[in-house]
This record gives sequence, C-alpha cells and structure tokens, in this order.
Amino acid sequence: MIAVARRTFRLRNRSIGGSLVLVLALAVALVACAALAPAADARTAPPVSTYLALGDSISFGYSEQVFNENFPNESPSYFEEGFTNVFAQDLGRPSEVGRGITLVNDACPGETSNGLIGEKAALGGKTSTEPAGHNPQGLGDYHPCAYNNVDGLPLHNSLSVGGQSISQLEDALSILKEGKPAHPVKAITLNIGSNDELAAITQCKTEVTEEFTHTGKSKYGATPAVAVIACIKESSEKITAPHILANIADILGVLDNTGPGGGHYTGPIILVGFYNPDALILPGSDALQKGLNEAVEAEILPHFPNVTFANPFPVFNRGRKPAKEQASICKYTEMCNPNDPGGNEDNGDIHPSSLGYRVLGKLVNQAYLANPAGPGQLSHY
Repeated sequence: MIAVARRTFRLRNRSIGGSLVLVLALAVALVACAALAPAADARTAPPVSTYLALGDSISFGYSEQVFNENFPNESPSYFEEGFTNVFAQDLGRPSEVGRGITLVNDACPGETSNGLIGEKAALGGKTSTEPAGHNPQGLGDYHPCAYNNVDGLPLHNSLSVGGQSISQLEDALSILKEGKPAHPVKAITLNIGSNDELAAITQCKTEVTEEFTHTGKSKYGATPAVAVIACIKESSEKITAPHILANIADILGVLDNTGPGGGHYTGPIILVGFYNPDALILPGSDALQKGLNEAVEAEILPHFPNVTFANPFPVFNRGRKPAKEQASICKYTEMCNPNDPGGNEDNGDIHPSSLGYRVLGKLVNQAYLANPAGPGQLSHY
C-alpha cells in the first residue's frame, strides 16, 4: 500500500509539474502578445479630413502689429489666431466634422483676385501685363502671391511644386484631384477682393494728385478730397466691383467644375464678404461696400448651390450714427490700435482685431452650418 501510494504521488507530482510548465509557457506567450498589441483602451487616430482656406491676409490671420513685432522673423506660426483657425476649431466638434480635421491654409497677404487665380488661361487667368510685386497690384497683374514670391516671406502652406510657384487656385486643384483627394475635403473658405479695392483707392489718389499737380483741377471734382471720393465711386461701380465679381465666379466655377482639370467639389464653400474699415475716412464708401456684398448675394450665390455667404459688414460696421460705427470699427479691427504705426481713428491697421477674427470665425461657422452641403452631408467624396 505504501509503495502504491508513493507511486501515485510521484505520478501526481509529474502531472502537476507538466501543467505548471504549460501554464508558464502560455503566460509568457500572452505577455508577449500584450506587448505587441495596442492597449485595449487606446484611442485609434481619427481619419484625416481637410479644411482648405483660400484668400488674402484676412484668411492668413495677418496683423500689422504682430508683423512689426517679429520682423524680420515672420514665421507663419505667429499668425494663427485668424478666423480660419477659429473655424477649424468649430469644425473639430463632434457635431460638425469631428476630430481629424486639418487646416490647409493657402492664404497670401496682399493677394488680389487676379493673383489667387494665376496666369493660366484655363482657370480664368491671363498673361500679366504688369511686373510682379508692383504696388499696388493692378488689373493687369496675375502673378500669384508677391508676399512670398517677391518679398520672400513664408506662408502657412507652400505654394510651390517642383521649385515652381503656383497660384492658390492651382494648389486647390492639386488637393482636390478631380474629386479624388487624398483626404476628404469637408469645407472650403474663400475671401478675396479687398486688395483689388485698395489698389483702386491708391490709383485714384495717385491720379487725382497728378491732375491737381499738373493742371490745378480734376475731372472728378473741384477739390482733391471730393475728386478722390468721386474717382473711387466711379472706379468701384464700373471697374473694380465687376472685376471682383467675375473673378470670384471664375474661382468658384473652377472648384466645382466636373470636367477634366476641374475640382469636382460638391462640398460646402463659405464665401466671406466685405466690411469697411475706411467708413469715416472715405465718405460714401459704406454704400459701395454694402453694394458689393449685395451683388455677391444676388449675382454669385444663385449659380452655386453649395456656396453660402458670411457677411461681416452688419457687425463690423454696426451703428447708423458715425460715432457708433466708429466704435464698432475700433472694436472689431485694428484701425484704432495705438501699437500700430498711425494707429488712430483715421489711419490704422485695416485687419480684424483678435476679437474681430473670433467673430468672423463664428460668422463663417454659421454660414457653414446653414450650407446645404454642410454637416448633414459630410461625405462629399
């Protein structure tokens, strides 16, 4: 009995020992697998999607004070408080696009509607009849982005392919890839035309000055001040505004075009309108700016059902009385910023203040939420 008992014990020990070896081997294997596998509660990266911003210094997030403080080091990272950044944050909400939205900011300070298109005739451009970098950039200059290509200042997103400079519209097409982008494009914003207006104002001032210098009079009016205002009004109504409207229509048409070389884009486009920082400097200019906004809504939007309009004028130029409107301009722009050269009520920085940029971003988001191709139809490709 003792011998049998001992044998049984030895067999049982051998069985237990074998089980322990097997358990240890399994444990080691499980530890190794756990080390290789991601943690059970680890977040997976959200799919990347794109918000593309096209435009001038307002889309860029430019501030004259910031530029002067950092000169000559104009890193684009100093200009990331613009409306595009505010809108991108809103797009990142779960109720809109959500995590993974990436801002691609093609904007160029000083860009005109000509420069945004570039010189390619197929896109609505023309061969330039003026030198690049001429200030102001006239109607015959289609060279893109003098801020970068002439002044050598950096952009948020490079407008260069293979060492060759391209226009913002060309870059947009390279991203859209005829409807097959690398990452879904969930929104496009476009603001352009303000520098066309500034160029026209400068040209009128120059023209009137030369008239009075050489002849002591002007065809536009009896005094230089009256003549400048009359020149601006005539130029705006007959030349500048129609030119801006035509170029905006060309840009939107290229983005939406479903033919070869077109953008094939069906998603939401937010077109940003115009405010008037010079309301009290140039009497009568409010009516011209309101007229341009109204023309955009009447002549552009009906042809592009995926475009909605963000109009800053009612906010930035609020107030029927001059003092009230001036207070609004000082609040939402840098026109009265004492830290800018000439920063007073008459001659400051025309760009939005930090608050103005935030408000503009919210207006853009409201227009996005109202867009027929907006949050309810996010799968555009």
